Parts: sequence; C-alpha cells; structure tokens
Amino acid sequence: MKKWLYLLSAVIIWVIIGFLIFDFLPAQSRPAARTKQEISRIISTAPNITEILFALGLEETIAGVTSDSTYPASAARKPNIGNFWQPDIEAIIAAKPDLVVTLGFPLYPQQQNLADRLRRFSYNSLTVFHTENLSDLFDTIEKIGTVTQRQQQANDLAADIKQKLERIEVLVAEKENVRVLYVVQRNPLRVAGRNTFINEMIELAGGENAIGATIQKYPPISTEQLITCNTDVIIEPTMGQEKSELLEQSGLQYWSRFENVPAVKNKRIYIVADDAISQLGPRVAEGVETIARCLKPKLFEK
Repeated sequence: MKKWLYLLSAVIIWVIIGFLIFDFLPAQSRPAARTKQEISRIISTAPNITEILFALGLEETIAGVTSDSTYPASAARKPNIGNFWQPDIEAIIAAKPDLVVTLGFPLYPQQQNLADRLRRFSYNSLTVFHTENLSDLFDTIEKIGTVTQRQQQANDLAADIKQKLERIEVLVAEKENVRVLYVVQRNPLRVAGRNTFINEMIELAGGENAIGATIQKYPPISTEQLITCNTDVIIEPTMGQEKSELLEQSGLQYWSRFENVPAVKNKRIYIVADDAISQLGPRVAEGVETIARCLKPKLFEK
C-alpha cells in the first residue's frame, strides 16, 4: 500500500514541476496555440443569409448561393447550389466549402436535413435561427460575424440597422396607428398574422395589424373576417414579380367586390416590392419605410 502511495506522490510532484517549468518558459519556446480555421469558401442557403454575408464584406468568400439570392446584383452571379426549398448537396460539396450557413429547424426541415447530412460528411455547418423577429436577425448577424471573424463589421451593421429603424420610429411617433392588412396570397385569401416579423415591421411603421390573434402565423381568412377587420390599408407584395402594373390592375378588380372595406372604399390598396420585407435581413429598415409610406404617405412628402 505504501509503495502505491509513494508512486502516486511522485507522479503528482512531477506534474507540478512540469507546469512550473512550462510557465517560466519563454513564449517562443512554448507550443503554438491553435488558431481558428480560416474561412475562405462559404455557401449560403437562403437569400437573407446571402445579404448578411455581403453586408459583412464577405463577397469574395462566397462560393455558392441559392437561385433566389438576387440581392445585391452581384449575388446572382455567384455559383448556384439549387433553390431555398431544394438545396443541391452535390453542388455544395463540389464547391469545397469551409462553411455552409443554413436556417434552423423546425420551420425549414429541408435546411436542417441538409445541415445534418453535411455534418455527417464532416463539413463545417452553421445553423442560424430563422429570422422571425428583429432580435433573431441581430443574433444571426452576430453569429455569422463571430464564426467568420467579422465581429466589428457585425457590430457596425447591427448598429446601422438600429439607427435607421429609430429614425423611422421618431418620424411616425405620436401619430394615430393605421389598421393594415398585409396580404400574402389572394386565393385563398391569406394574411400575415401577429406572431410574425411582418407584424413587428407594421408596428415599427406606425401601423396596427387589422387581424387579431391567430393560431397560424399566416392564416387564411374568410370574407366575413375581411369585412369585420375594418382595415384602413391593404398591402400586397409583388412576390418577386416585376410587372406590378398588371398586379395593380388585377388587384383593383379583385378588391372591388369588397366595397364596404375602408381600404377599398378609399382606394388605399398598395402593391409593393417585397424582398426587403419578406426576406428579413440588412435591408429591414427599407422594408419598414416601404410600409410606413403606405400607411402615412404625408410624412414622406418632403
């Protein structure tokens, strides 16, 4: 028993001596600390992720984007790795990425499945939460900035977005909230509910969602609900279509049967380019301003 105690004591002493010697070694004599892996090839699997990467100055590192990544214009010239709903894992692997950024589960299981498969193949994958509110957006910017060693750029970007949003809040403050219906689909009629980032943007723009609490984020509504919501303004996105004039004409025809709705009666139906609204990213302030111009156009006359 004593023999084992002596042996254990000797080992402990040698360990302590080793630590002391290492501590007093000159810095150049110590083993070099492992540095973070340099990320030079990034794959983006969503348009808003692509915008964040560009906004952080990572354009040269982007090795692939989805076909729906069209902003900024140079994003469309990047290699295509499929679309948001069906990312092509073979195209991603062929791009030899150091990092693949995907959106989080459970809203988009195909993105989660992609991330799981890539990890099984030992690819570095960063999953960020889907931006369902502004706090998620800022968290996503921070995470991407940290992983890509662009912390300062991420801080600057977040600060810039917040400053722009504050300016709009000041502009629309102390004015009566306008009841607004944000229509994402006509047939069947479907709108943005209150538990969405679009609702948050409506409120920042000085509006109030005309639809009350709903179970679904983007619920279908009946004709009766449309009439009783008594909305002052109806906003419809172009949904990526460029021919907004045709949408406006078809919109006038569609909404004309609801002549008792204040928005229809007062001809306050707006067709808006929605990519800055529906793709919550660095241009969120532009999206909020677009909504605010529909709700309170007189504030922007100057």
